[in-house]
Amino acid sequence: MIDQAQTDKFKEILRLSKNILVIFPETKDLDLFLASYCLYSFLSLKVETRLLSPKLQQKLPPELADLIESKKIETELGKENLLINFPYQENQVENVSYYIGEQNKRFYLTIKPKKGVAPLDSSQVEFAYVGSQADLLILCGVENLEDLAQLYFTYENLYKSNSNHLVTINNFIPDFGNLNLDISSTSSYCEALFYLLQDLEQNSQDILAQGNLPTLLLYGIEYQSRGLQAADLNANTFLTVAALLKLGAVRLFKLNAPKIKVSSTKHMMQKKPTIIEQSRIHLVKSR
Repeated sequence: MIDQAQTDKFKEILRLSKNILVIFPETKDLDLFLASYCLYSFLSLKVETRLLSPKLQQKLPPELADLIESKKIETELGKENLLINFPYQENQVENVSYYIGEQNKRFYLTIKPKKGVAPLDSSQVEFAYVGSQADLLILCGVENLEDLAQLYFTYENLYKSNSNHLVTINNFIPDFGNLNLDISSTSSYCEALFYLLQDLEQNSQDILAQGNLPTLLLYGIEYQSRGLQAADLNANTFLTVAALLKLGAVRLFKLNAPKIKVSSTKHMMQKKPTIIEQSRIHLVKSR
């Protein structure tokens, strides 16, 4: 489990946070994916929270498809400001103005060209959202900030700003972050997250029991432990499973057992006898 002193620091940071980003890397680790999703789901019940990943390659098992809202996972960080850009030459624009239509409630931006200069080509005007605001970034399973690609590059100041907090949740200690929550003593991200969420608030049990959180956390634990058959499991894992079942978790994980080829009785009866067996049969008949 996570060190209690670290958990207490995290609780204090959460209390002061009003805008949170939960970010996880491009990954095929279902345990990490489910833990990140459940953390987002828990926090979004109380404070504005976004869930981001640079690229979604996680193929969900069919039994989880209806339990996870994939559309809530974003791949672009900037969405605060609408940026309009277009090719520009010096002395091409006379002035820029705007007005708001009172009847249709629309915003009009007017770009007036200089006299004798061709107006802007509307087909070359591009629109994009840029800029992001957050006072807490939680990075789950991130080894290097550069691995976050477009979620990091051009947003470096957001990760290094003294005005917000950068918290990491990993089974290792990275070389970045204001607070590093070490989960290396637990069997999985989902198990560690259960204990972390359970400790955050007095009514955390009621929040955890909502929706699909118990089922998703249990699935991540069973997935990571190969159906609770991993040799390095300890009592805490089974206590976690019991607690999740009490909260209403449904066991959906199925360990794919190898198929064993069994010969049919008919095939065994039609099997030709060996040379030794033929000799024994011949001796019996000669008697």
